[in-house]
Amino acid sequence: MFVTPPNILKKIFLKQPIPLLLEGVPAGRGSFRDNTREALITPHKRSAVWGMMMLLLVTSASAQTLKKATPEQSKKMVETVGKATAAVKSIQCDFTQVRQSAMLKEKQTSKGQMFFSGKNLKWAYTSPNKYALVVKADGQVYMQQDGKTRKADGQSGQLFKGIAQVVMNSVTGAALSENSDFTVEMYTQGDKWVAKLTPKQAKLKKMFSSIYLYFNDKHNAVTKVEMKEANGDTTTISFANTKLNEKIPDSLFN
Repeated sequence: MFVTPPNILKKIFLKQPIPLLLEGVPAGRGSFRDNTREALITPHKRSAVWGMMMLLLVTSASAQTLKKATPEQSKKMVETVGKATAAVKSIQCDFTQVRQSAMLKEKQTSKGQMFFSGKNLKWAYTSPNKYALVVKADGQVYMQQDGKTRKADGQSGQLFKGIAQVVMNSVTGAALSENSDFTVEMYTQGDKWVAKLTPKQAKLKKMFSSIYLYFNDKHNAVTKVEMKEANGDTTTISFANTKLNEKIPDSLFN
């Protein structure tokens, strides 16, 4: 799915709660690299970090509503999601991100909008702070804040690129077929489908214990992603007002 240098993971991820997407980088405080590093390694100073992901995964109550699919059902479910994913050319939706960390007494909530088109991704926070991460189709990563766009070079750019790929594979459901990094188990929850992803690779195991993808009753879009980090911290991102295959202007990603 993506390759992130192990030394980056060790220095940035393993010593702190994992940021999925960066939110709230302050303007006018030193260099971009300094601001980025501060936002990554001091999450208790930010209102919401992680941009991809999510509440205690399956509580005892919700776990009772999940029914594990048979091998035959699982195959059909993955194939159905795969066909729906292949037909998706663009996605735009609102999101609510809730992070629960052992370092924070209260849950941290952020809201924003996500846009995906032509392999371009924009993850834009609208509250409590305004800030956007843009990953272009050519792999370049940019930060947008206060009307200014700055390129994210070096390790920060590669880190955000890898994170964005995890997010998009989760939101589009591509993670079910591109499963070299995860073991996939399918469940049903009434008319809805739920996929549990368990990391295979050592570096991913150090980051996540599991990821849950909740699909709508049409099985063509993810409505919620829940991720439990290896250190016990959790983040939940819920999607609403999802629009598929509607025209998104290229200028939005510039």
